[in-house]
Amino acid sequence: MWKQYINRCCRSLLAVLVAVWLIAGCAATQESRLTVQPETVTPLSQESYRQALDRMQAGQWPEARQLLEDMTAAHPALAGPWLNIGIVYTRLGEPEAAETAFRRSIDNNPGNPVAHNQLGILYRRTGRLESARDAYSAALGIAPDDPDTHWNLGILHDRYLPDAQLALHHYERYRQLTGSDDPQLLAWIAALRARTPDASMTARVRP
Repeated sequence: MWKQYINRCCRSLLAVLVAVWLIAGCAATQESRLTVQPETVTPLSQESYRQALDRMQAGQWPEARQLLEDMTAAHPALAGPWLNIGIVYTRLGEPEAAETAFRRSIDNNPGNPVAHNQLGILYRRTGRLESARDAYSAALGIAPDDPDTHWNLGILHDRYLPDAQLALHHYERYRQLTGSDDPQLLAWIAALRARTPDASMTARVRP
């Protein structure tokens, strides 16, 4: 059950990334910033990018990898292809290549919370928990109301860097933002409230 919930954010982000802006490399948010002019990307490259995203949706990771590697070689200044190939490398069990790709995406577009979140997920999976916290915190600094970031920080502080008050804060914020009434989430919140001396303080806690 824990594995199902821990991987939930990664699955939801993949669904979001099919709508990724080719230039900015993130979903349409106020924080996104273009790193190159749109006219520098040819229609052929745009079509190749869409094909790569289709392969990702279908779970065809080697095929997506080839298309995205061609894309990053042809357009190294774009954030979106680096972000998505980082996800592909993660799925293919290549964490070092994934980290390099996520960092390239962030270098090209520092204002993309999705890239910081994906880097945090990678760090958590590879046991670099402090680095995961820092990456999630960077994402939250860009998009304070992003539910995926609150979910990830809730998981991190519930299971890996235990802090009941912080975990409760982020789970409750996630629930506020999504309106979720998931029974498992409600059970986690109830258990954390029972362990937290002053649950009312969590509303003022910041990571």
